[in-house]
Amino acid sequence: MKAVKVYDGTDPGATPGRVFTATIAQETIIPEGKVLQFLKMALKHAVATAAVVIEDTATILSEYVFRVGAENRIIGNLADLCAISWAYFREPIVIGENTDATGNNFIGNVKVPIFATVDTTKPFTHSAERTAVTNASTETLAISAYYDDTLGEGKPIHAVKVPYTTAAAAGYDTPAFRVAPVGKLRYLIIRQPNGFADGNIDVSVQRVRILVNGQAHTQFNSLADAVAYPGVDLVTPSPVADLFRPYLIFDLGASGLDTKSQEVTIQLDVQDVSDAISIIPVIELA
Repeated sequence: MKAVKVYDGTDPGATPGRVFTATIAQETIIPEGKVLQFLKMALKHAVATAAVVIEDTATILSEYVFRVGAENRIIGNLADLCAISWAYFREPIVIGENTDATGNNFIGNVKVPIFATVDTTKPFTHSAERTAVTNASTETLAISAYYDDTLGEGKPIHAVKVPYTTAAAAGYDTPAFRVAPVGKLRYLIIRQPNGFADGNIDVSVQRVRILVNGQAHTQFNSLADAVAYPGVDLVTPSPVADLFRPYLIFDLGASGLDTKSQEVTIQLDVQDVSDAISIIPVIELA
C-alpha cells in the first residue's frame, strides 16, 4: 500500500492541511498506484470569541464530491463522510472540541471508501465546498489517497446523498426515488435533524421499510437496529455523540441487497413531520 498527499500544508511545517478558507474547485487527483482504495481526511480550524461545537465544525466542509470520469461516486458533507467511514470501516473518528474561546477544533481519521481501479480514460476528480461558521477561522483540510495493486476484498463504492423533506403528516411516507440500480446495497444511512435524546423519542424517522419490487423485504426499527458508534451516550452526550446523533446507519450485511436486477425503494415511518433529511445508500458497484 502507498499513501500520497492530495491536500496538505507546507511540508515540513506546522499547518496540518491545505488552507480551506474558500471553496476548492474541481481538481484532478493524479493517480500513483493501480487501485485507489480509500481517502483519509482531516479538518481543523482555530476558535475565537466563543466555543464552536463539533457538529458545527463539520459543516465547514459542506459538500465533498468525488468523481470517476463523469460519474459521481461520493457526495456528502463532512459529517456524512464520518458516518460512511464508521459504517464501512468501523474505525473511530478523531475529534477535538475546544470548550473556550481559544485553541482549535479538529476532526480526523475520516476514511472514505473508494476502491476504484485507475483508468486513464476516467480520471479521478474531486471538489470541496466551504461554508463559513461563526467563530471559526484559519480552516485547513487534509486529504490523503491510499493506493494498492489490487482491490483486495473491496468493491467500488457509490455513496451519493439524496436530500428529502418528510411528509407533513405522521405515518409511513414513500420518497419518490429508486435506490440507484448500480449494484449491491450494503448500508442505508439516514441523517435526520432530530435524533434520539432524553426528551426526544419521536424522531424524524422512527422505522424504515425497504421494498423490493413493491413488496416489503426488510424492516428496521431506528432505536433497535441502527448501528451505534461505540460508547455514545445520547442523554449526557460527548462531542462524538453530538456529531453522530442525527445519523441512522442500517447494515444489510456482506450479502447486501441487489439494486440492479430489481427495483429497491424505501418507506419511512415519520413521527417528526416536515423535516429536511438526507438518505445515503452505500452501494458496492456490480
